[in-house]
Amino acid sequence: MSKLEQLLAQRAAMDEAIAAEKNKGREEALATVRSLCKQYGITMREVKAHVLERKPRVGKDGAVVAKKRVVTKPATGVKRGRPAKKN
Repeated sequence: MSKLEQLLAQRAAMDEAIAAEKNKGREEALATVRSLCKQYGITMREVKAHVLERKPRVGKDGAVVAKKRVVTKPATGVKRGRPAKKN
């Protein structure tokens, strides 16, 4: 076996070990989250609402960009188009 083949085999073994540690850490974190949710009575709906909260927009310079606002006209009962004929 050449040196290159040995190094590639070591690399494959290291990649497998890294993947196993990631999975182990993920499982431990998930167990911690589940136990804390049970301890404090946090529901899945609350967790989902927190995860889906929108974060403020950030520009290229790192400053928060203002939200775009859509201005709607108040409903006055006036229809658009040509005015009605008056007799």
